[in-house]
Amino acid sequence: MRVLYLTIDNVNDNVILAQTLPFLGRLATFPEVEAVHLYALRKEGGERFRDYLPARVHVHLRENHGLWSPRTWGSLARLAWAAWRTTTPGALCIGRNPVCLACLLPAARRASGRLVLDYRGLLSEEYALQGKVARGGTAHRLLRRLEGWALRRADRVLCVSYRLATRARRWQPQAAGKLAVVPCACDPGVARRDEGAVEAVRRDLSLEANRDFVLVYAGSLSAWNRPALIRDLFRAAAAARPSVKLLVLTGDLARAEEVFAGEPGVLLRTVPHAAIRAYLAVGDLGLLLRDSHPVNRVASPVKFAEYLACGIPVLVSPGVGDCAGIVERERVGFVLRPDSPLGAILARVAADRAGYASRGRETARRLFDADRYQDIYRELVKIR
Repeated sequence: MRVLYLTIDNVNDNVILAQTLPFLGRLATFPEVEAVHLYALRKEGGERFRDYLPARVHVHLRENHGLWSPRTWGSLARLAWAAWRTTTPGALCIGRNPVCLACLLPAARRASGRLVLDYRGLLSEEYALQGKVARGGTAHRLLRRLEGWALRRADRVLCVSYRLATRARRWQPQAAGKLAVVPCACDPGVARRDEGAVEAVRRDLSLEANRDFVLVYAGSLSAWNRPALIRDLFRAAAAARPSVKLLVLTGDLARAEEVFAGEPGVLLRTVPHAAIRAYLAVGDLGLLLRDSHPVNRVASPVKFAEYLACGIPVLVSPGVGDCAGIVERERVGFVLRPDSPLGAILARVAADRAGYASRGRETARRLFDADRYQDIYRELVKIR
């Protein structure tokens, strides 16, 4: 059988490199799978994705010229046509969101294939939050209707959080028996600590292990994150503990320089994802701060898994997917509330770094190690 996977996200986005490509690589190892075909748009990044591309995954690319460009919609139509031509009887067709699933519907029908929705979040709400569509407008309503159709039509639905699965079950009860939760997991290699690499990063950043307390934020500065809150929290932390530094690891340095301009003690870096663990490992407390918003309430940020795998406790806003519940249940960090005693939180982390690191790594291994979900992946290729 063949696996066809279609995404409208930029093929060079970190979430594709860190989540989608490893997922497809795992599917490609199953003896039932003849080949895996990835159909994707590229907006920027050149050929970066090829450094992460697993064996036996064939890529079909078209260019993304912006959401509302006719050329982008032409690219998407050509990818759907390529999938239709590539499909074989019994193919497994996986769409990364409802739009992608709809594009794969002709290919699935042609080959009596199965449709799987890789349900990463609420596309209509994400686009509204980013200002790509007007909330409550025609495009927003159409995307929401398409989401409902996808949940009803898909043969399986992979949800990134239990909160997303609960929402899907309540909204579309027909989907209840199709749901499986696979959070944004991390490669087991992220947990391997290379002391030489960590010390090299400390020297590069001029950090002293027993003096500087390092807050670390890794990820984009997109609409659903709160860079201004990160800045304000850093200022409060620095007032409580003068040795505090903030390390921001992001691909959007221009935006980071705009938000953190002139802030003493803030270190801004862009690093390849393959090197992220050495930079995370110099941190003492990872930041995951977001607004209370429908997009965030069902999210599964990959940075959460990576923080824990690197032994970093997490300071998380309430209502970020399943994260706050995990933090409190597993004692691997703190939930940020209006009355949170920030100075006391920093002191507790500093006094028990080894304990937080041990609990974090064990939690990551148990809940976010990608190997843990191999049985769910295997079940996908067997559905009828």
